[in-house]
Amino acid sequence: MRRIGTLTDPDQARRFADFLFTLSIECNVDIEDAPAADGAAGGKQCHLWIRDESHVERAKQELQAFLQSPTDEKYRVGDEAERIRKQRQSEEKRKKRLQQKVNPKAPATGAGPLMGVPTRQQTIPVVIAMVVLSVIASFSTGFGSPKTSQVPGELSTEETIFYGLSFVDWRDYVIGKDPLASIKKGEVWRLITPLFLHGDTYHLAFNMLGIFFLGSAIERLEGSWFMALLLLASGIFGGLVQIWLPPEDALPPMLAGLAGSPFSIGASGAVYGLFGYLWIRPALSPSYPVRMMPSNVAIMLGWLVFCIFFVERIANGAHIGGLVAGVVIAVVISRMPSDRFA
Repeated sequence: MRRIGTLTDPDQARRFADFLFTLSIECNVDIEDAPAADGAAGGKQCHLWIRDESHVERAKQELQAFLQSPTDEKYRVGDEAERIRKQRQSEEKRKKRLQQKVNPKAPATGAGPLMGVPTRQQTIPVVIAMVVLSVIASFSTGFGSPKTSQVPGELSTEETIFYGLSFVDWRDYVIGKDPLASIKKGEVWRLITPLFLHGDTYHLAFNMLGIFFLGSAIERLEGSWFMALLLLASGIFGGLVQIWLPPEDALPPMLAGLAGSPFSIGASGAVYGLFGYLWIRPALSPSYPVRMMPSNVAIMLGWLVFCIFFVERIANGAHIGGLVAGVVIAVVISRMPSDRFA
């Protein structure tokens, strides 16, 4: 805290402090009696203290301007300052009530599921279900390379499961090269099930870590229904973008990483959807209690670009589609009047 000056009129001091408050600069006014001189009655000394060191220089400049014209109309902002104070107090009370509803035994501030952040629930069933189903599906299909049957002309169990969960059954695809061939037959679950399939243990581990760390925060804050919808919307849209992209032979070699395919598997599109939501949502709702660190944002976006140009056999279309879906959902939700973090 730094003192930037002293005024002799308490009304002027309070008026200036209110003006700074409307500029998001916290100013404390410390009023004390001035010592008497030569038998005359002492006046008042109103010391102006700025809480945030980064605001000191701006506050000094505003003080110099105020001293030039303290009666200017722009400094009569007492009502506006009071309105902002009441709004902030109301918001703090609402956050405390939400936290108490989640954990009545917890103190109003301090430790909690998300370091004191008001949450809707403690458990994360959608995240856990996603991880469990992905592990089961990936192992039971040989991580994208199912074992063939020992009986000629028959499918093995791994092949049957893999072909049944892929976006399109290759036997349907070879007929007309239609990536939607199996879905058009009514097998709509194929829009979702490729999210649970993975190509190897590393692929599975990285995606599940992303689902767990990003999804846990979202599910605790927004609830399981919202988490499920965000996960599915990102995964489905990412998968559709992946099949809509042109084939590799239609692209220049430099852009081969943007080639489309109906046989891509994995939950990375959903991971980028969760990332996109947590990246954009706090920017549009400043009171949203969780935000991505700039370094993590740089890593995620950098990895996306790196995979497009330097890594083969990556579903970059799913990454891009999932990211776009997560960002769009963040924009839509932040504009809804029922947004409890706005």
